[in-house]
This record gives sequence, C-alpha cells and structure tokens, in this order.
Amino acid sequence: MFQRYFLISLFFVLFGTTLIYLAPRYTKTGHGVKTEDIQKAESTDSLDAVVDKALLELQNPQGSPMESIMAIRQVLEIDPNHLKANFTLGALSFSTGQYERAIERMNKVVEIAPETEEAYKILVESYNNLGRLESAESTVRAYMSRFPEGQFIQEFQKIINN
Repeated sequence: MFQRYFLISLFFVLFGTTLIYLAPRYTKTGHGVKTEDIQKAESTDSLDAVVDKALLELQNPQGSPMESIMAIRQVLEIDPNHLKANFTLGALSFSTGQYERAIERMNKVVEIAPETEEAYKILVESYNNLGRLESAESTVRAYMSRFPEGQFIQEFQKIINN
C-alpha cells in the first residue's frame, strides 16, 4: 500500500514539475487572461500563448483560478483540437479528482497527438482511481504497443502483472 501512495505522490511531483516547465519564462503580470486576448488569438502559437498565460496565472496566488480555466476553455471553443489546452484541462481535472473529465480530455489528447506519453499515464491513473481496471489495462496495452521503451513501461508492466 505504501508503494502505491509513494508512486502516486511521485507522479504528482513530476506532474507539477512538468506544468512548471511548460509555463512560459516571463515575469508574472497579475493582470489575468483577458477575453480580448483570446479573441485576438487566431494562430496556434497565439492560442498557445493564451494557455501559457493562463497556466502562469494559475501559479499566481493572487490570480483567479476560474478566470484562467475559463480562458483555456475559450481556447477550446476556438479550436476544439488544441493540444495544449486539452492536455492542461485534462491534467487539472485529474489533479482535482475529476477523473471522468480527465479521461475525456486525455482521450482527446491521444486522438490529436498519440505520441503524448503523459496522456496515457493520466488515463491509466484515472481509470484506476475509478475502479475501471479493464480500461486501465487496455490503455496500458495500447501504450506498451506504441512505446515499447517508453518512460512509463516499467510502471505499467507492474499494473499488467497484478
């Protein structure tokens, strides 16, 4: 049991580090993501910047988390297949225990960019947390066939063997 909690804790530490790494490298403005910024964003790079700014605002304790999440949702209204927005909302859903929503988002990420290993990881953990072990095992098998030497292969092999 301790090992499971340790692995879950390790995942959250790595996941948080990944989100921080994905955040842009500029100072916090504290102004939030404005609707005008989103409406002006037409290219994928501009939409990426909106998501990056929203992530930065989520890390700012003075910011409004809901405003940032709504900004990312607005990006998806413009481009429902926006990879970074889908991944970010899926990861946030997972971290807040909204596993069904995380599964929805991460399935979309895998559909858009099947090379995104982290999406498989979040999918497997979400299925496990919901007790949907067959779905978790199916996702593990899909991962293992796609990434025979992937970063989560050893951890996933333990799931298959149990």
